[in-house]
Amino acid sequence: MARYCALIPGVTGVVGHGLAEYLAAHHDWEVIGAARRAPPGPLNYPVICVDFTDAAACRAKLGAWPHVTHVLYCARAAHPASAKEPIDVNAVMLRNVLDAVAPAAPGLGHVHIVQGSKVYGSDLGPYKTPAKESDPRVGEDNWYYAQEDLIVERSRGERWNWSASRPHGVCARGTDIARSMARLIAVYAAISKESGRPFCFPGTAGSFHALYQSVDAALLAKAIAWISTAPVCANQAFNVTNGDFIRWANLWPSFAEFFGMEAGPVKTVSLARSMADQAPVWERIVRKHRLRPTPYEQAAVWSYGDFNFMRGYDIMSDTLKLRQTGFGDCIDTGRMFLGHFAYFRQERITP
Repeated sequence: MARYCALIPGVTGVVGHGLAEYLAAHHDWEVIGAARRAPPGPLNYPVICVDFTDAAACRAKLGAWPHVTHVLYCARAAHPASAKEPIDVNAVMLRNVLDAVAPAAPGLGHVHIVQGSKVYGSDLGPYKTPAKESDPRVGEDNWYYAQEDLIVERSRGERWNWSASRPHGVCARGTDIARSMARLIAVYAAISKESGRPFCFPGTAGSFHALYQSVDAALLAKAIAWISTAPVCANQAFNVTNGDFIRWANLWPSFAEFFGMEAGPVKTVSLARSMADQAPVWERIVRKHRLRPTPYEQAAVWSYGDFNFMRGYDIMSDTLKLRQTGFGDCIDTGRMFLGHFAYFRQERITP
């Protein structure tokens, strides 16, 4: 019998999917996924289909699992790529999940939320780096603050405690996960190569040379499992990255070599605009290389690339606090990207 039972709202996302796959492979964990729509393909854990903005539906469906010990919350509200993520809706979604699970699960011991480096204002412009968990909040509100305030308040006097992870640049290998930096780069390279263009960096020169960080989805999952079960981590937030820092300028030539391309110069373009009409090219690539028939709109999230490639300043989170709890896993980010590219090729996701 499993020691823990994790309910994972947002199981279809890049973090939730990786977390569910990781935990389901360990006998200590029973996994229950939850999402608005069921993920494709066979899974080795059940998935509850529920709209987290619907309080009554959450109580009816999520309250039917009394043996849940951990809520590992990975959901986020849908929003247009050009708009800021809604604060109120994200807070309501988490509140509805807690209102449904906490009264029904007497063994609930922990609630974890996934944040990100926007906690430190990384999306607003140059900020203090390396960012530490003890840094004060920035002046502009965001949904991470609203959710953290909610679980801190709700946990007072309760039998459960809370934690938060703060990753950045999450990269996943999942065949159905489009919001991944590694997959975006691989699809971008395939379209550039098919179009006879060199492998140019599409962001700004500042971003090309600035320090950046990433985290492998599997390493993040392992870290969340640690944070959510180690008593020393209770009621705290932790930065989680691969443990190193990169510059795209240093990795781009090795990426070009992997794809069999010439590394071109920095050519600043909006991927969301410049790649909008490339569906015919992608469809030709799929036929030519006999790839999985992935619709172009599901191949990559171009706005996510713009968000990460257009900033001309360092993105750095200090992970010493997590390591001091006893979690010491790390990954070479350059090797991670090459490993993901190889996986996509093996699985016929990209050529």
